Amino acid sequence: MVEQHTVLIISANKTDHLVLCACLERAVPARFDLEFCESMERPVEALTDPRVDVVIMAHGPQTEYLLRLAQKTETTVPIVLLLDNPHDSIVAQLREYGAQDYLVRGQLQDALVHRILDYSIQLKLARETIQQLSSRDPLTGGLNRTGFRAHLERAMDRSQRYGFHTALLYINIDQFSTINDHYGEADGDRLIKSIARRLQNKMRSTDSIARLGGDEFAIVLEDVNSSADVALIAEKMLGSIATPMLLSEQQVAVEASIGAAIFPEDGHELTDLVEHARSAMQQAKSVRGNKFIRYSEQIAFDVSGNNSLAAELRAAVRKNQFELHYQPRVDLGSGQLVGLEALLRWNHPERGLIAPGEFLSACEDMGLMKSIGYQVIQHACSALVWLEQQGLQTVDVAVNIAFSQIQDDRFVNIVKDIITRSGAAASRLEFELTESTILKSPGAIKARMDDLRLLGISFSLDDFGTGFSQLSHLTELPISALKIDACFVRELPGNPHQEAVCSMIIEMARRLGMLVVAEGAETFEQVEFLRRHHCQQVQGYYYSAAIPLQQLPRFVREQRCKRREQLLS
Repeated sequence: MVEQHTVLIISANKTDHLVLCACLERAVPARFDLEFCESMERPVEALTDPRVDVVIMAHGPQTEYLLRLAQKTETTVPIVLLLDNPHDSIVAQLREYGAQDYLVRGQLQDALVHRILDYSIQLKLARETIQQLSSRDPLTGGLNRTGFRAHLERAMDRSQRYGFHTALLYINIDQFSTINDHYGEADGDRLIKSIARRLQNKMRSTDSIARLGGDEFAIVLEDVNSSADVALIAEKMLGSIATPMLLSEQQVAVEASIGAAIFPEDGHELTDLVEHARSAMQQAKSVRGNKFIRYSEQIAFDVSGNNSLAAELRAAVRKNQFELHYQPRVDLGSGQLVGLEALLRWNHPERGLIAPGEFLSACEDMGLMKSIGYQVIQHACSALVWLEQQGLQTVDVAVNIAFSQIQDDRFVNIVKDIITRSGAAASRLEFELTESTILKSPGAIKARMDDLRLLGISFSLDDFGTGFSQLSHLTELPISALKIDACFVRELPGNPHQEAVCSMIIEMARRLGMLVVAEGAETFEQVEFLRRHHCQQVQGYYYSAAIPLQQLPRFVREQRCKRREQLLS
């Protein structure tokens, strides 16, 4: 049976309805269900209706507004415009606003219309697959950190628009590391999945859950009446978590700590709300047993003491305790080291090296990334000078750049000063930006990138496909490389969705004349798939984890030996 797809036609001209209806009814096989409206009284509901697979919209005074609205709501439904005259300038402008394609009145040939709609529907399915892969936690099925932040931003927008309160619950499982150590990671994963299900059972249909880390969850409660209601929901969740569960044929009971912050009373900005909810959770964690605490100014004072994570991170920035490890980027054709990604580590005076997963989100929420970012660029430039001294002057060093850094008015001048003082070759320095960073302020980001490019710095688009992709950025911004996120490599080969996404990104990059780099390659099979599909470079544990700079000459020697052995075998 042929799958049916719903096409929504929006036009005040009834002739458009009749012509398109006749055209689509002639499709073989019959696969289009049609809906009509003369205007959109409730555009958000229409554009986000899951039943609609593609929209054909007559060009008119509201077109630009509706396209921008579709971008803002991050809808995946493709919009095909119906035009009288397809002037290049108009088409280019409408594409910039997010139009997928266009049709021309008087030129509505059946085969052309059917092909455009089929392609648009396939694109919608691909976008939804990418969004599902990139915004969801694979273990629990809930949102991941990226999906959570986007969802919380939208929830706060709705709160402002409709005048209701939104609560954020920050949940940490007490002594989870002990469970992992005693029962093993498999049982630890089962525990996390079980807790996620229990939390979901206590949520309303309008609420959402995210897994932020190994044993941390966040829950967004929209339209709450009072702090008492939030406390009641949290207490029910604590009781559900505390119910014993079976692990390795043993009854195991765990407890949790929950902190809450309510928008807008406890913070008007996303970073403030998250930091305040986490602060309340940390306060709850200092009290033995299941505990719920709502944020207050007193809590902010308490957790800023000498022993808190916030105080330690601020001290780490002052004392320059952050350092870089470098993950090799290998050319699949030659097997040679061609690049390094600089990855942050915190050299804690008592705990030793700490991976960024334990502190980076806290730094972002506390507004420390700008200061840390300049330290990272300084370390990376020093690394470039050292690499040249070691005879590795053709190796690039890539640095991840956050939005809080690149929006700083002083950013270009400070980067220029760092490069000049260090003596590093700017042409070997690469800045990695994410789609979400670019989308926050495309015009300003482009201007900043143009200024940096004049210094010789190149740019790559990191985690490509995990955000709300706008392909126009690939042609308008000075991006020279696309990085395939590890989530699309994890199950290669064998996962048809991941195979399709990787192949599509590689082919698109090739046509645009861009380098393509795959992250997270851990197995021979993954590397071979990427090589067969003409991916130029990879990084991941198959070649090496992130290592200190001083270990790179050894890595280069080992790679040469491996290539020599392959040639002789």
